Amino acid sequence: MAGRTNTGGRRISWTAALLGGALALSTLAIGTAGAQETDGAKKVGTERIVVTPPKSPNPGGPEPEQLEDRKIQPPPAPASDPKAPLPEVHSGEEGLPPLVAKMRRRILEAAYSGEMQRLKVVMQQNEMPPALSVNEIGDPIEFLQHQSGDGKGMEILAILTTLLESDWVHLDAGKPQEMYVWPAWAAFPPDRLTPPQLVRMFKILTSSDFEEMKAVNHYTFYSVGIGPDGTWHWFKTDN
Repeated sequence: MAGRTNTGGRRISWTAALLGGALALSTLAIGTAGAQETDGAKKVGTERIVVTPPKSPNPGGPEPEQLEDRKIQPPPAPASDPKAPLPEVHSGEEGLPPLVAKMRRRILEAAYSGEMQRLKVVMQQNEMPPALSVNEIGDPIEFLQHQSGDGKGMEILAILTTLLESDWVHLDAGKPQEMYVWPAWAAFPPDRLTPPQLVRMFKILTSSDFEEMKAVNHYTFYSVGIGPDGTWHWFKTDN
């Protein structure tokens, strides 16, 4: 009897052990599957989302900001340096390169006609629009008419003719910014102008204008700049 009891106990123990092992394996399998599901969820959560950037309106070309940076800016009117040697003063067409003299004549003819549209034609046939202001402007003729005291542009045309018939200077010869500038005193400190130059300057300026220039020590009224290739670069004030 004792042997049967022991044998039956061993059978029960082996059965229990087998059941326990199966249960443990089942639990391990479930745990592993759960871990895999968790890992899979983590992978989805950390997946990178790639957003395709919008196509450039100019594929392969520069961005609009780069084009704006490359835009050619007209050279400013020459600044006065009281310590620099004074440039040589010229008058009339003598000494002007042929292309510069030609552009000067075209501007004068258009201005003396009293027709603003003729001046606009000269501007449009230029290599680039001449600078009329340091700020952005709309239609150049409307802008000049607005700047003119009479509202029609006649005063501004008179100023333009007076400038181009005054003395001129040749600045920065041989450099990229080389320019022929009217009037000559635009390149002179106010306190270094000679009496004859002052007489010419007062044809278009008042004494109060001149006092303001002396306060800042440089010319601030209208000037004209034409490049050696005949390009009209500006007609604007230097303030």
